[in-house]
Amino acid sequence: MENKKLYKLICVDCKKEWKEEETSSNCMDCGGALDVVYDYDKITEKLNMHLIKTAPISSLKYLNFYPIEDMSKIVSLNEGNTPLYECKTLGKMLGLNHLYIKYEGANPTGAFKDRGTMVEITKALELGKKAVCCASTGNMAASVSAFASKAGLPCYVIVPEGTPIGKLAQTLSYGAKLIQIRGTYADAVRLTINLSQKHDFYLCGDYAFRAEGQKSQAYEIAEQLNWTAPDKLIIPIGCGTNSSAIWKGFTEYKKFGFIDSLPQMIGVQASGANPVVCAYEKQTMNYEIQDKPATVASAICVGEPLDGKKILKAIYDSNGMALDVKDEETLNAQKLLAKTESIFVEPSAATGLAALQKLVEMKKVNKDEKIVIVMTGAGLKDPTSVLKVLPTSPVINPVDSEVDRFLDKKFYQICSANTDAEDKKILFDKIPTEEQLKKTVKIEFDVDIMNSDLVNARDQITSFLDKGKEIKRSDLQMIVENSIRKGKEKTIKIIDFGVTASKKEKPVANIKLEYENKEYEESSDGVGPVDALIKAFQKVLAKNNMNYALTDYQVKINTKHADAVVDIKMAVKDEKNNVSVIAMGTSPDILVASIEAFEEGANLLYNKSC
Repeated sequence: MENKKLYKLICVDCKKEWKEEETSSNCMDCGGALDVVYDYDKITEKLNMHLIKTAPISSLKYLNFYPIEDMSKIVSLNEGNTPLYECKTLGKMLGLNHLYIKYEGANPTGAFKDRGTMVEITKALELGKKAVCCASTGNMAASVSAFASKAGLPCYVIVPEGTPIGKLAQTLSYGAKLIQIRGTYADAVRLTINLSQKHDFYLCGDYAFRAEGQKSQAYEIAEQLNWTAPDKLIIPIGCGTNSSAIWKGFTEYKKFGFIDSLPQMIGVQASGANPVVCAYEKQTMNYEIQDKPATVASAICVGEPLDGKKILKAIYDSNGMALDVKDEETLNAQKLLAKTESIFVEPSAATGLAALQKLVEMKKVNKDEKIVIVMTGAGLKDPTSVLKVLPTSPVINPVDSEVDRFLDKKFYQICSANTDAEDKKILFDKIPTEEQLKKTVKIEFDVDIMNSDLVNARDQITSFLDKGKEIKRSDLQMIVENSIRKGKEKTIKIIDFGVTASKKEKPVANIKLEYENKEYEESSDGVGPVDALIKAFQKVLAKNNMNYALTDYQVKINTKHADAVVDIKMAVKDEKNNVSVIAMGTSPDILVASIEAFEEGANLLYNKSC
């Protein structure tokens, strides 16, 4: 067909030309990345300039710029045409007059990958492939599986263990066959390449044809800025495919006369996965592979960027730069963006804003420059990461007085998240006086804690210290939350408990309780220590005509260390009256946290029945 003459696949390293029937991923001689090289004169001959200038924005509007031969094979989910938001509130905060965000989370599967997947799945059909496969950190898995489903092609996906659940849920919903591995993204890539070769599957990924679809981001940005390029374009870097593709898109639009200038490319990586940044700092084209990348920004957790050389060249050619950001900076930027502009993105996307904040501090940005940050994915792709810097939500009884109590005591202010630096700060290593505690709570949370809550908080601090646990800021936060949350005086009180356990025998728990000024003692075995304790507790309740059951049990570990504080949330149900409550417990000891949560649940149910 005529379109076959419009492009070639050329290795960016050894410059060897390859047929797409042979490979569209890497050079089979030197392993280098491939690039689609066009005959732009021939494209110009068939280009409808008026159509490009006047037709509504859509990824399918740019078919002349894609390496697609058979238009009848196109698989599209109406990707592209994502919004370019002008961020006046955030811009004013940063001292910038023209700040924009290109929100790629508006694509069909919630990420920029859909643009490239449209081209790749179309090519799979053109080449007569019967199935597709890909390696992914999550976004590509969801995108490829969605388009493969649309095309009626089986899809096989390999991802690193720990890939965000939101992305896995998408992938599985589209019908993909999903494998998680105990390894890195690079390991997943290697396994997927082998899979494609053994079974003749089409290999999707950060390769040449994907880049051709993703460059349409640049076309759209130029059009949305009234046919001009931004002065600076800030973009996260994982494999380097998307960022270098956007640069290619801008250079093509300038070549065809749609824009007069090119942006500076600002590439951003996470500090725990930054091979491109390290290469940039040495002013070299050769990056060093990082074997164990680690970052909360899972979508760019890549230690071996397949298109690292492409994006480095784009950065150098545009007189741009590369910088990295810490996870803490990324999560705080994610929160800031949502709060100021109501745009909720995943952590990898938020790295761009974190980088801009650093550039402003470094005075590397002019206030009148047009700056575009490409936000690559929606926040619901990875909703759990942002919770590390967002407040926990309280659970209260459905009465006005409880709402008033929440507001009066500024509970919303106590329920604040902690940064890593704050979490490491030790506030108490011995029991504070009430005055010391009150002052510390005021300094850390800007809250005047009431005397009754102060007593409860000090008692909990004492129990932590008795266990050998120093009180950090995150510990104090949960302790104060618990103290404020406590309602009426406890009617059912734990006096003490003990558990014996061994590897082969069922654990046995003994518990001593006080109810209506009378002490009770019971014991029980269980499948685990917590189960045994709850059953012993329930025996005492049953003697007093209370049938309270544990119906849900959630454990949250708030730090990564062995002395971490355990936060227990459980649902406790009054079987007789069919009433349920949510109860919580906090302690460095999971048994203490669990039994105290059940104690709170029992008291809440008792108070409801009175």
